[in-house]
Amino acid sequence: MVISDVRKSSLTTYKRPRGPLAALAFGKFRRIWVASVIFSLGNWGERLATGWWILSETESVFLAAATFAARQAPQLIFAPIGGTAADRFSRGKIMLLSGFYKLAVLSALALIALSGLEQVWLAFILLALSGIGHSFELPAVQGMVTSSVPKKMRMNAVAVQSTGMRTIGALGALAAGYAIAMLGIPATLIASGICFTGGGFLAVYANRGLRVSVNRRSKSVVSDTLDGLKLMANMPVVRLILIAAVVVEIFGFAYGSVMPAVAERVLSVDEKGLGTLTMMAGLGSMCGTIFLMFLGNFGRKGLLLLGIVITYGIFLSTFSVFGSYAIALVLIMGVGASAAAFDAMQWTLLQLNVPEEMRGRAVGAWVFAIGFGWIGHIGLGAIGEQIGVQWALAVAGLVVILTGLVGLMSRSLRRL
Repeated sequence: MVISDVRKSSLTTYKRPRGPLAALAFGKFRRIWVASVIFSLGNWGERLATGWWILSETESVFLAAATFAARQAPQLIFAPIGGTAADRFSRGKIMLLSGFYKLAVLSALALIALSGLEQVWLAFILLALSGIGHSFELPAVQGMVTSSVPKKMRMNAVAVQSTGMRTIGALGALAAGYAIAMLGIPATLIASGICFTGGGFLAVYANRGLRVSVNRRSKSVVSDTLDGLKLMANMPVVRLILIAAVVVEIFGFAYGSVMPAVAERVLSVDEKGLGTLTMMAGLGSMCGTIFLMFLGNFGRKGLLLLGIVITYGIFLSTFSVFGSYAIALVLIMGVGASAAAFDAMQWTLLQLNVPEEMRGRAVGAWVFAIGFGWIGHIGLGAIGEQIGVQWALAVAGLVVILTGLVGLMSRSLRRL
């Protein structure tokens, strides 16, 4: 079975709107937008609560960083399957099932936190199970987003959707920090799980409005998954984007796993300070995607992507080096802006450079690529434990800068 796109007639009947919020002119997109931002709220709450919980219980920077690795590593196996599922089955139902699944996992984590963390390995198993759910969530969301608008508006749609996720995420991070301090870890985890289920129900409603149709096919899920990976491996532009995703994910996005240690050991703030610091990263993310919204259907997308990578590395290597909380609050916004813009540009370029019927698998391949990020979480945590998180972040930022500079040598990327 394969899920078809939105009927062309339902999109072409509109006179194409303009402006940074153009995608919101489509009712189908608005419903998807609401569902995705609620999921984002749950994800931010889960990450913040588990990272602070493990650091507080074990006093180990390495183990706190490893919570991110445990959540991300399963994507190496399940993300391609999640992408294929998004191309074959109802994306709304995938989101709903993922929501119930995440609620169950976070409820189990809450019980462990409530009873006292004695078996750390059990918490890591549950975090890995949570990562499996994320492998199905993102391809389904992105497939719904780009199916709800005309092709020429996909960059705007991805940017608007990402802006909503980052905005709500910033507020959610601040709320989670205060929830941890006032209500405790278990209540914060349960609240995050409820967000997932609520977003799942809204996704079913949004998907129904897309008028998707399901057709029979002879191939199996496994066969479609392998075919999709082979095709994308043989497409030079897609291959370069995925390689960049792997490198930047390992060295760039790993910073989130040491944020609790940066807050406590470098900036000398508590969980509320961590929530505020994470909120500022979220606000920066919002700024990054708003920037893309105003660019519209920008012509030199490859050069834009590489410029974002270089900027990302600069902010990453400097935001904690001064040891000042006030300075960190400002510079972390640059980190968040660059990270969000990088993600949004990758999603856009992937879905513009693969066949229509394989867009879910394209995002699944991207989730698979970033699944290698667990290496960065483990490595950054280990280096931070030995020589300090400031030095670890400086080295990671330098590698990201070099990645962008090397990418400039690729004619294929520059021409996108």
